[in-house]
Amino acid sequence: MTAVYITLGAVGAALLIVLSVILFRRRFKEYKLDEADRFLVSEFRRCNVMVFGKKGSGKDVIFAHVIALRGEKHYANIPYDDNTEVIDLYELNVGGNTFKHCIDGNITPFPPRFDECCDVYISDGGIYLPSHFDKELEKIVPDMPSFFALSRHLYNNNVHINSQAVMRPWKKLREQADSYIQVLRSVSCGDCLLVSIKVYDKLTNAENEINPIAKYTVRVPIGELQYDSRYFRNVFLDRKPSEREKIMNKISRRVNYGKPARKKP
Repeated sequence: MTAVYITLGAVGAALLIVLSVILFRRRFKEYKLDEADRFLVSEFRRCNVMVFGKKGSGKDVIFAHVIALRGEKHYANIPYDDNTEVIDLYELNVGGNTFKHCIDGNITPFPPRFDECCDVYISDGGIYLPSHFDKELEKIVPDMPSFFALSRHLYNNNVHINSQAVMRPWKKLREQADSYIQVLRSVSCGDCLLVSIKVYDKLTNAENEINPIAKYTVRVPIGELQYDSRYFRNVFLDRKPSEREKIMNKISRRVNYGKPARKKP
């Protein structure tokens, strides 16, 4: 009889240990997800952030999530939510003043364009500001790099860019980022997306995808995503989406982001 009690006690202890491990892992996972959100909010408030990753990995998802977490007015070249003021990128200027004007001490004051403490988010920077058109960009928007450099002084804000490749946006802009976030993948988990990211503090490390300073899994509620994932279709094509298409776009976004994770072979 004693042996039976000992066996039952051992089984009970084992079950208690297993249950404790499961609860610990669940709480640890929730803590890590919360930690990811805290990091993103802090990092985007601290500095210029560049987000990069392959097509469909979730770059705009990260932008939209950060914007939702912050809940503040912001500027962007596409509408992310009700707090977005859509702008043209040529507005990111310092009144036509360039480095030459600074050297000559011949700066012309200009009226402020942006509100204080309202960050700027540039989607698909590799399309709007591609590095292979450096010379052309220097002629078209010669003072845009100065805006990036002086944004904290002028408006106490940061400028964030996303692109498929970290080296694709204009060199004079990408080198002014202080943090580089690589989006690896987005997978569905019920009513949310789990987005895997790596963080780099140096452009060379981001380019070579080495020595990340942090890794996170970001939990993004699907209901949080208000932007059109096919926004550029209506920018480039001479057409107006029907009400049915608007509804189908929302459904398509949910389906596309709702693909189950692929198991490794």
